[in-house]
Amino acid sequence: MIIKIRKRLLDFFLNLIYFGLFIFIIFFSVTLSTNNVTGLNVTNATVIARVNVSGTEPSLYKVIFDNPVPIDLTANTATTIRCNGSVFDLNGFDDIKNVTGTFYLASVGPNDINDNNTHYINQSCGNCTAVPGTENRNGTCTCQFAVQYYANPGLWQCNITVNDSTGFISSENTSFTTVNEVLGISVESSIMDYGNLSVTQISPFVRQNVTNGGNMPINVTVRGYGGSDEGEGTNLTMLCEFGGNISFGYQRYYPGNFTTFNDMLNLTNQSRQIFNLTIPQRTNDARPDNSTNSTYWKLEIPPNVGGICNGTIIFGALDATP
Repeated sequence: MIIKIRKRLLDFFLNLIYFGLFIFIIFFSVTLSTNNVTGLNVTNATVIARVNVSGTEPSLYKVIFDNPVPIDLTANTATTIRCNGSVFDLNGFDDIKNVTGTFYLASVGPNDINDNNTHYINQSCGNCTAVPGTENRNGTCTCQFAVQYYANPGLWQCNITVNDSTGFISSENTSFTTVNEVLGISVESSIMDYGNLSVTQISPFVRQNVTNGGNMPINVTVRGYGGSDEGEGTNLTMLCEFGGNISFGYQRYYPGNFTTFNDMLNLTNQSRQIFNLTIPQRTNDARPDNSTNSTYWKLEIPPNVGGICNGTIIFGALDATP
């Protein structure tokens, strides 16, 4: 029994030795294989990325008024207001396809509806022009507006917006500037004809409409003289071709056609305000009716005059702002 046990132990130790030799041979083989790598290592790769940027956004970097500021409007007519915008585009400004502009009263803002008192828009300002020596990257865009005489006085601002062919938009404002007050007046007719009258006869009413030609309410004054030379006809209401001129007191006016000649007001050579005749600023873009009022006139022919008689009447405007 003892002999058998020793034989088994011997076999166990021999097997253990064989297994150890086997592991050693494998480890040694792997080590030799790893140590035999002699080539150059490649641990990264470089790729160049490329793109052609064919459309870049335009940039409006300055917008200014091309008018003297503050702005003076012109009574009874429109005044052209121009705004200039400086634009830069890296790949050329000439792909700008549309330029729009707004000119607006500060209190209403740029997005208000169009109204000649407060807001103007130009949806097609035209093409921009190149700035020489900038390789076509800089341009000047101009928008202009026909601003009516009755546009509200106060602070105004101009905006220019450009759109290019790729859909990019750039927008910029001017600084605020003042639109000044303007007094203006106009009359219905340059000739007030009383027709054919005989001595001692009083004419029918002749209407002379007066229109506010500015951007503030006005009162109306009148004065007159004989003929067309104030120095010659200072103390007369009309000069007549056959002599016997017409003195003051024979030509009269009134703000309505509901009174007699005796109750009407005498025209004199001194400016006199017509009472109850305040004419507001125009606010209706389609019609000037709300800024027009009527005066009515009559003439009496004294004895001992004949022929064509002429006189001059001067209508004046006074500021009627409350």
